[in-house]
Amino acid sequence: MHYQCKPRILWANFYCLLDRSSGASLSIREMLRQLSFNGYEVFVIGATVFDSERAASVLPENWRKQLATTDILELDDPPLKHRLLMTGSHVRDMMTAHEEAKWYEFYIHILDSFKPDLVWFYGGRPIDYLISDEARYRGIPVAAYLVNENYTKTRWCRDVDLILTDTEATAEYYRDKLGLSLTPVGKFIDADAVTAQEYSRQTVLFVNPSLQKGAGIVIQMALYLEKRRPDIQFEVVESRGDWQSLLRFFSEKLGEPRETLENVTVTSNTRDMRSVYGRTRVVLAPSLWRESGSRVLAEAMISAIPAIVTDRGGNAGMIGDGGVTVFLPERCHQKPYTEILDDEHLAMFVEPLVRMFDDHEEYDRYVERARQTGAVFRDIDAATRRLIEAFEPFLHKDAHPA
Repeated sequence: MHYQCKPRILWANFYCLLDRSSGASLSIREMLRQLSFNGYEVFVIGATVFDSERAASVLPENWRKQLATTDILELDDPPLKHRLLMTGSHVRDMMTAHEEAKWYEFYIHILDSFKPDLVWFYGGRPIDYLISDEARYRGIPVAAYLVNENYTKTRWCRDVDLILTDTEATAEYYRDKLGLSLTPVGKFIDADAVTAQEYSRQTVLFVNPSLQKGAGIVIQMALYLEKRRPDIQFEVVESRGDWQSLLRFFSEKLGEPRETLENVTVTSNTRDMRSVYGRTRVVLAPSLWRESGSRVLAEAMISAIPAIVTDRGGNAGMIGDGGVTVFLPERCHQKPYTEILDDEHLAMFVEPLVRMFDDHEEYDRYVERARQTGAVFRDIDAATRRLIEAFEPFLHKDAHPA
């Protein structure tokens, strides 16, 4: 009789891990890749659900035509293969009960056929409870991934054995808030995929313009510097956010309605950020909500690009001494995140940004410190060891009949 000895991990979630507008999807995909490289057998199931319509462009042309013959779309992503339930909309909230039921039936089928040693997922909706509930019923250990501040109760993790996160900041937050024990394993980033060949260090980069990520602050900075320092150019990479509508909103609120800014270039969501980082001098991450730890900041540190961040969540810890941390009044961190900064607090962002363009010696010191911080994020092998060590106590050691 032939036996399969590789540990088997099933990733089960309604979202597509090929979504480049989702930091969580990017992280999980890389974690699964590393597990596969390290001798684990990985099975991925999801759905054609994305955080933004732009991100759905990774799907092949005319993919919906396959619905005539099958519900499941298979996408090769070596060493992974993604099996996705094809849905009528890319929006999670638009999934029908019928589609959720079909996804759950597919999940049951994979549990029966793949026979995983561990099921891994994220999500806190009632339908997500069934993922861990069914695994627990079958005696299969369950891991969850948690990297945001949205969870207010603990029903979602009742049947979960292990909760993984990326930063100690998030582990501390949920320990204090809900008494949960989270295991930080770090960021998972393929450094070669984000490192440019050359760095011109010309622009100020802001990724994913949204209210919670501080788009209002960036708009106020750009408006202030447009005439005073036209040489300082901003690049805004759209992901889930809509820069133009936010610019219209905040400029009207400031009494200066604008449709565009002369010092801002808007770039569509891109699968390859290397050229973007190659022209970036400073990264802005003025988040107003509690981010676990921005992936963009880890990628910036890998590229030795200094950053300006707020102290909310784990972002300050992500950059260490490789940038500037700004402390804002609590009112700025309240929804809907549309507070207009007074001159004093706006200057706390603008002044260090200007110095990073004018004081070359100070900037070079930030670059070197960012490079040192980035060395931690470059060591994906260390992060993978932490992940494997977290999983090991829960994985069955018994061989599986093939």
